[in-house]
Amino acid sequence: MAQVVDPQSFDRFARDYDRFVSLLPGQNTAWLLGLGPGGGRALDAGCGSGHAAVALADRFEEVVGLDLSGPLIEIAEAKRARPNVRYAVKDLFELDDGSFDLVYSHTMLHHLADYHAGLRRLKSLVRPGGTVAIVDNVCDLYPTPPRQAYTWPALWSFPHQIRRIGLRDAWFQLRFWHSRPWLAHLLSDRYLSREQFRELYGSVFPGARFDDLGFALAMVWTAPTSHTRPDTQGPSPT
Repeated sequence: MAQVVDPQSFDRFARDYDRFVSLLPGQNTAWLLGLGPGGGRALDAGCGSGHAAVALADRFEEVVGLDLSGPLIEIAEAKRARPNVRYAVKDLFELDDGSFDLVYSHTMLHHLADYHAGLRRLKSLVRPGGTVAIVDNVCDLYPTPPRQAYTWPALWSFPHQIRRIGLRDAWFQLRFWHSRPWLAHLLSDRYLSREQFRELYGSVFPGARFDDLGFALAMVWTAPTSHTRPDTQGPSPT
């Protein structure tokens, strides 16, 4: 239950995925860094190849990046190492540490077999007064968007991408959008609608703030400043 549905999915295209994300500057970090100043310790759950973790390193004394993909963690350690960043191939549910000032996750939770359990787990890792910040993809029309929802926009935006990043990188980006491993991964995803997202997240994080990022919804929640740990037990809703 704790594991993602296919923890090796990203292993098959890790290097191409890292290059793909690198061509989207700010998309994975702009909202996060807009939340305000840092502090002590930050967790990036589902850190991939370390783009957000290394950005957090400029604001936090210690950053821990977790991911189940060994190849992505290898890339993170090789390309985005910092003295105050520690990367690990580890299941989120195996982490026993409730002292993070920031618990962050970007487009990871929809991969979990039990979405609600994942939310409660993230909540259990933040210290009193700390922040939980989560971004995940949403789709109001269908749980799994069809292939053309990705390939057609990639074609339409190709001329713009040439102007933005040059022909070589734009051609790589277009081919990646159409590649079999990436499309197979996308077509295995299941997203919440915006209404479902707000209802589920609000049930775990009462009083949370939601921001619509277009492709995704984002949530930010501050843990109560008390000595009582957030409730991490109880049955998942059906």
